[in-house]
Amino acid sequence: MFTADPEAFRLEADGSPERQLWDVAYTSGSTSAPAPIYQSAYDFHAILFAQVRMAEIRGMRGDDRIANLYPLTPQPHGAWTRANHAAAVLGATVVCGMSGASPWFDVTRRLPEVADLLVATRPTVLWGVPSYVRRVVDEVLRRGGTLPDVRMLAISGEAVTPAMAAQLAGLLAAAGAPDVVISNSLGASELQYGLVECVAGAGFHNPVPELLHLDAVDEDGLPVPPGSPGAFVMTHLGRQGTVLVRYLLGDRVEVDHGPCPHCGRLGGRVVAHHGRSGRSLKIKGQLVDTTVLESTIAAVPGVSDHRSVVRRCDPADPLSGDELVVQVAPLSGFDAARVAAAVKLATRVTPAVEVTTADSLFPPDERMKPRRFVDERSES
Repeated sequence: MFTADPEAFRLEADGSPERQLWDVAYTSGSTSAPAPIYQSAYDFHAILFAQVRMAEIRGMRGDDRIANLYPLTPQPHGAWTRANHAAAVLGATVVCGMSGASPWFDVTRRLPEVADLLVATRPTVLWGVPSYVRRVVDEVLRRGGTLPDVRMLAISGEAVTPAMAAQLAGLLAAAGAPDVVISNSLGASELQYGLVECVAGAGFHNPVPELLHLDAVDEDGLPVPPGSPGAFVMTHLGRQGTVLVRYLLGDRVEVDHGPCPHCGRLGGRVVAHHGRSGRSLKIKGQLVDTTVLESTIAAVPGVSDHRSVVRRCDPADPLSGDELVVQVAPLSGFDAARVAAAVKLATRVTPAVEVTTADSLFPPDERMKPRRFVDERSES
């Protein structure tokens, strides 16, 4: 398995220019310890090429001013670095919010500083994890600022529900940007670039079919019929550093290899995402799909951010019953009873609801992606 022995998936350098080591990026560590992904010189140039294609598909331009709102992480991560590389190859301007944390030096910014930076630099594109983008725009409004030039959100890293998309659009309209395109993407560290939409709902396009093959497969590893869900599998074509062939990403998806009805592109599109494998577990005797749990909470009006925690009622007793605690950072109009009722209807589990702050839920140094579900039973 790649994460258990990443060095086994790295091609040996042979002295050729294309196999020279250019950089290293690590997986986010959301499902395992961060693992290194090696980019040769050839791979890095291919990543730049992919960024040009991604920009063409989603409508990003060389005259854009990009605000990179991905956090700085202790280990190199593709999200932060590739946004800067995309700006370089497009000829666009980029300003880095520099949230996150450094274990060694004081080089990052707090949320109010990020908000002031955006107001001062007037970006046209906000690029980052949607929940953090939402926090930044909300902070801009709280401080009396505006973002009138924003025309696009380039977001990735977590699922964007219709409720979150509507909330983002509403915040940006209040900030003076009423006509914003929300360009969602499906990314994975193993790709080092993203699958992007040409228009909302068109599916996530493979920008470089000459460099990557995508498919959905059954339990035997065979492609499933069109329109059927299967395990998401990828194969690198021609990579020179870390190379993955028939690699399962852990998602269940539907892949369409026909031309996109909106832009006509070929190369494969993920047209439906059915969540990640292994995301169901028992809570208080009920089998709960954590993807459903997360989307249910996010859809309740008045919820700004959230995290669910399963813990034992008595941590010292391994046979103790368990409880589900939903922690919520609220907006105006929040009603804890509505959250509890929605969760019970969706999962048949009645949760306890705790009110907290977004900073308490997700400290800036915690991780690249918000960890919205924590099973403390497995950590005790």
